[in-house]
Amino acid sequence: MTRPRIVHAGATLALSRRTTRRYFLLNPDETRQMEQAYWYCLAYAAQLHGVLVHAACLMSTHAHEVITDVRGEYPRFLGTFHRNLALCAKALRGWPEEVFNKRSTGAHDLLTPEAMIESIAYLIANPVEALAVRYAKDWPGAHTLPGHVGTRVIKVKRPAHYFNPDNSKWPEEIELRLEMPAALELDYGPELARERIAERVREKQHQAWNKAKRTGIPFVGPRRVLRLPHTKRAKSYEVFGSLNPQFAAAGHRGAATKAVKRLRAFKAQYARALAAWTAGDRSVCFPQGTWWMRVCHGARCGPAP
Repeated sequence: MTRPRIVHAGATLALSRRTTRRYFLLNPDETRQMEQAYWYCLAYAAQLHGVLVHAACLMSTHAHEVITDVRGEYPRFLGTFHRNLALCAKALRGWPEEVFNKRSTGAHDLLTPEAMIESIAYLIANPVEALAVRYAKDWPGAHTLPGHVGTRVIKVKRPAHYFNPDNSKWPEEIELRLEMPAALELDYGPELARERIAERVREKQHQAWNKAKRTGIPFVGPRRVLRLPHTKRAKSYEVFGSLNPQFAAAGHRGAATKAVKRLRAFKAQYARALAAWTAGDRSVCFPQGTWWMRVCHGARCGPAP
């Protein structure tokens, strides 16, 4: 069983999911079929589960999204999105095994507008920080730029792989709008928010350029990226056993302290309720925000701690 998590409507989240053993299974191709599959699966899952997408980027070994979970059911959104994308990638690549690794999806709550700006900027600059391309705009796969947030509308046709055209479940064309997060719109306004995101992206790009100069590692370049085989594996160092954070506050100590206290109270109440449930008490009340026990076992939920 995964660790207890608070799932509540209206949360803005940063998501990430990695491929198995860091294979380049999601690498962009010259025919743009992987990009098409990514946008289609993301748009379909977002519409089905009432999720607002703010930014998204598909790297060779992982995917990044920043979303708002309007209904409070992002675990179902992730299940639909990743299942369809994995099956489509298997059909496209002729891959016989699993596509994503067995670790749970990285999902952390963005508590402040500054945390939202930082997460969106990180997503946009990720191809540069990975030393794949010199500028974010040059990434040949699915990506977002600062000017796209709140303005871009992506219209994508149904991929030729996996999705049965005779099944009315899969629309022939689907539309995805990259929305501006409500907190950024209220605190900064759309234009200033995009400027703040662009400023952070420029800073991250400069840091990546300095890293390339310091280490002597050249940028791969968009043309070479497209020629990389999907059987290639990433070799850069990665910390083994690192934990997925559950929230980000971008240096706001008050918001972080409040979130830590809330999470500790939630886990304590959840542990007591689970102990009573396993002892046979089906009238026990789990804390509000409980997901698995409520959805899969019909457990009652009470006020938040």
